[in-house]
Amino acid sequence: MTDSEKARHPIRVVAQRTGLTPATIRAWERRYDAVTPTRSEGGQRVYSDVDVERLSTLKALADAGRGISMVAALSPADAEALLTEDLSTRILSDSSGLSVPPSGLDETYRYVRALDGEGLEKSLWRSLVVHGARPFLSQVAGRLMQRIGEGWVGGEITPAHEHLASEVIERILARLVDRVRPHDAPCLIVSTLPGETHGLGARLASAAATLDGWSVVYLGTDLPVEEVAMAALTLAADGVAISVVRRVDAMASASALADLRQALDPRVLLFVGGGGVAAIPEVLMPAGLIQIVGLEGFAAHHPGLRS
Repeated sequence: MTDSEKARHPIRVVAQRTGLTPATIRAWERRYDAVTPTRSEGGQRVYSDVDVERLSTLKALADAGRGISMVAALSPADAEALLTEDLSTRILSDSSGLSVPPSGLDETYRYVRALDGEGLEKSLWRSLVVHGARPFLSQVAGRLMQRIGEGWVGGEITPAHEHLASEVIERILARLVDRVRPHDAPCLIVSTLPGETHGLGARLASAAATLDGWSVVYLGTDLPVEEVAMAALTLAADGVAISVVRRVDAMASASALADLRQALDPRVLLFVGGGGVAAIPEVLMPAGLIQIVGLEGFAAHHPGLRS
């Protein structure tokens, strides 16, 4: 028996991890044989990690509009496949009004702390299916990045945790973008400035811009200004988006942004966003930039949507 198959979680823990109430968990067991917990010496229900994963998947399918009586009869593999299939019909839905409960963020953060890449990826993918693409970007991936940053300051997060989370989130974003990439759309180049090695914010911006109808070319991190300008010229880009995360060298960031603005054709839009932008004094911010707050704003400047 593997560790994931060992029963070790009381029903209260399962409820916290899945977002289901204890009453619902018991009902799903009794009516649909969703899971079969064992009993502790004291007679209490005890669940394994596999049970928790199964209940989480069934909840995601039910939240997406499927009847629990149908999905509970599916094998774990078929349930996961159906969850992935549901993404295709929900990925572009405008669900921006939905709020992702804090328990979802707590779950993903626990997977990061445990260095459980598989659990993290499944949890994030379920959130994407259930809540839709835009809430996922801002309320799940974006907030998880913020939580990881806070954990770094508090000593809970190490480079290993950060690297694992970044790899998993980037894989999820790649799968998202592959499904919604527009055709014959205006070109937007996304990158970071010299010395900026954190690329997850740029990845999130790339996905947000793709949802807003841009054809995004992500060039990676730590790229010289001349290379970004050359790429914009070669691809006849309509816009360039720069993610600024570092706060320690605002002067260098401002100077690089000014150089890039000068190197680009005046008709090319230059977007800038990220937590490091706030560290740049307004007097140093070069003219001709469009500041993006959060992940909103790319649609308003889409050449095909502007009035």
